[in-house]
Amino acid sequence: MMTIGILTIIVFGMSASIADGAKCLNSKDLERFVVVNCAYQEFLHVPSTDILKDVETLNLEHNYIGKLFNNSFTEYPNIKNLMLSFNKVHTIEPGALATLSELEMLDLSQNAIKEVPAGLPKSLTQLRLNGNPVADMRQLETAVGLRVLQLKGCDLKAYPALGIMPNLVSLDVSENGDIVDLDPVQLAVTCRLARLNVTGATSLFRPGTPGAHCRCRRVVQWAHTYKVTVFGLGHCPDPLASDGEADMHDDPKSEACARTPDQALVAFKECMAEWEHRNMPYWAIASGIVIAVALLLALCICMRRRRRRRRRGNADKAQSAQSPPPSDTKAAHNDSAGNNKTEPAALLSSAA
Repeated sequence: MMTIGILTIIVFGMSASIADGAKCLNSKDLERFVVVNCAYQEFLHVPSTDILKDVETLNLEHNYIGKLFNNSFTEYPNIKNLMLSFNKVHTIEPGALATLSELEMLDLSQNAIKEVPAGLPKSLTQLRLNGNPVADMRQLETAVGLRVLQLKGCDLKAYPALGIMPNLVSLDVSENGDIVDLDPVQLAVTCRLARLNVTGATSLFRPGTPGAHCRCRRVVQWAHTYKVTVFGLGHCPDPLASDGEADMHDDPKSEACARTPDQALVAFKECMAEWEHRNMPYWAIASGIVIAVALLLALCICMRRRRRRRRRGNADKAQSAQSPPPSDTKAAHNDSAGNNKTEPAALLSSAA
């Protein structure tokens, strides 16, 4: 019996050791980033062993992790890419992600997250929340650098209320069949959006819905004006109501049918102002550096030209000081010539 107990303890100890991270594989990718692959290992929490401390890409996909604690990633501050898809994450403590100051891509797809996690770092540029029952988007405001947001198949009941997000360029809300409406005001707060995917939003601008035709035309007009590529929108519905009578809200001949609402234009200006506010310091610094370099180059060129002029002037002065004046040369030449002419005459007179 004692032997069986000892063997049981050994087996459980080995399984616990393996589940604590012994199966993670460390490597480097083509860009020489440190990569640790801990996928498909049945982890119940973020492992604390067998992971390089300078890991930059950490793959924890397809495990059983349910909660991220404030100290889950404190040992790995260099993480740039964090993959946690296909786990059971339902709770993320406020400080769990705040320590990852270099995090750029976070994949939390196919979990049980009901709200955008708090403490998203400013460095984050890509967030994947596909397949989560996300209802609260308020914490997105902290991710000021976010460029790509994926909310595919999140059972959204309406187009997400994102707030002003001037850096966002790609948004995926596909496979959310309950999204009924969309208008330029909602698009204006993402003023630099270039790609929007609404594929599978089967209720969007549903035929027979009051005002659907004109709202659809406004979105199409907005996308055309501000260069937004919309996937899955299709054709705007027939302006006739389901009973065959014209909808008073969807008169195609009305001036207001496809006109952009003033509220959308105001929101767009606010969004662009925020973008300039966030990015102006960098542009100002870059412009200042360029101007300073240009001034230094111009100053160097001017100084070189002055030095060359001074050297030439000094050389000319030295040359003029060494050579005799032209008048003295001519006089000397005349004297020598006169002497040459008189010498034979003097000799002849003396000979006579």
